[in-house]
Amino acid sequence: MTVGDVALFVPLFVALGGLVTYFFAKLVGPAFRRWTGTVAALWLAAGFGLLLWAAGQGFPATPASLFAPILGPSYLGLIVGLLATGLGALAAFASQGRLEPSGPVHLYYPLFLFALAGAAAVGFSNDLFTLFVMVELSSIPSYALVAYRYREEPRSLAAALKYLVQGVTGTVTALLGVGLLYLAASATGAATLTVGGLRSALVSADPLFIGLAATLILIGYGVKLGMVPLHTWLPDAYVHAPGGVTAILAGATKAGALIALLVSLSALPPSVVAPRYLGVAISLLAVLTMTLGNLLALNQKDLRRVLAYSSVAQMGYILLGFGIGMQYGLVLGFEAGLFYAVAYSVMKGGAFLAADLFTAAAGSPETERMRGLGARHPVVGLSFTIFILGLVGVPTTAGFLGKLLVFQAGMATDAVGGVVLALILAANSALSLGYYVPILSTLLFQGHEAGHAAPAAAADGGVESMPLSTSAGIAALAAVTIYLGLFPQVLFDWISKAMLGLAAIWGVH
Repeated sequence: MTVGDVALFVPLFVALGGLVTYFFAKLVGPAFRRWTGTVAALWLAAGFGLLLWAAGQGFPATPASLFAPILGPSYLGLIVGLLATGLGALAAFASQGRLEPSGPVHLYYPLFLFALAGAAAVGFSNDLFTLFVMVELSSIPSYALVAYRYREEPRSLAAALKYLVQGVTGTVTALLGVGLLYLAASATGAATLTVGGLRSALVSADPLFIGLAATLILIGYGVKLGMVPLHTWLPDAYVHAPGGVTAILAGATKAGALIALLVSLSALPPSVVAPRYLGVAISLLAVLTMTLGNLLALNQKDLRRVLAYSSVAQMGYILLGFGIGMQYGLVLGFEAGLFYAVAYSVMKGGAFLAADLFTAAAGSPETERMRGLGARHPVVGLSFTIFILGLVGVPTTAGFLGKLLVFQAGMATDAVGGVVLALILAANSALSLGYYVPILSTLLFQGHEAGHAAPAAAADGGVESMPLSTSAGIAALAAVTIYLGLFPQVLFDWISKAMLGLAAIWGVH
């Protein structure tokens, strides 16, 4: 087994962890079932360690004999795999403090790990069908996980059903686009779905036919990304799912769908579908997504719903980087988009975990009922503040570097359109202050109602204590947010190498 095989084994290793956690939860006594989250976290941490070891051995240069030609080692796979296993480990550990051990935890953690296994495999996929299957492996368990608390919160069942219907619609649409590419390639005598094979086979294809396929792929994966106007499933799913599930939905699984979209579009030969036109379409959708997401977040009273609509806006920032990269042939745009995707996943994953604790402590999801909670629980309060500052784009956080890189990409185009896109990004970041600042003010400052805050929470069924495991997971994600803001070089080196292949495909510099 080569070093490359070790890296490619990690998604399968994570999936095997699903079986391990299932039998652990079923076979141990009730007193030990609560440790299932720790088992899942340790398993994911082991996968994270395997990927780090493989990266240290220079695995992209080594062949992968066992998994070829379906999967292949790459820095893109390394980044997504590390994100899925690292964020998943912390979210699994945090979930342990928020799930009732007497509940169906024997189903929660296996589904959790299966979803992460699919996300971890996306970046290693070599052909569009394998890519599609891995995205679906990540999505299908997520539908069930959203409905996990349907007994305590009946609305989660409706949210899961809405997510399922729209997700399946996106799935069918993306698969139809992939099928059209296969038909076009077969017509030339090269029946293939590998990225390199399609790029060669489609050179003489009908541009309108390939353009239709590209549109279907963009729409299909756009549903999973929560791209406006395909975002309507996202707020309800994020709000009603358990906090740990929302953390991986906003981070790992969404990163997998993003990579699937980029790799699928990279299979289109530039001579048939000009990257510039794809870039214009993605940039316009990005502007619409970030603007509408921020505007909708302004009017929300539920903290989790604010963060959900904010996630829509954040996806607009990420897509803008890729749109600029395609539209203006600028590799910095691709690098900025991927860096911000990683930063967003860490920050928003932690923010949702913290919001879940605040909701439980206040006995209500309304931000106004959480007055002073951040001050009374300084670890979670400080961590949540770091996440919000990062999402706004304050220096020393990963979010600041991500937004700065996207802004620089727009300004570096030396074109009016690129500068306008950069300014729209800045304007939307300023707009987001309209809902982020009041949230921080409410959570950190008790005001004249401080003396009544705790009794009100207790009357509504709130619980002032916060699970240590969840608080530790949140604090760890906050530390990663600061670390990536101060020491981003290793990650950025991997991103530069990962984007090198896509940049060459689209002929960017």
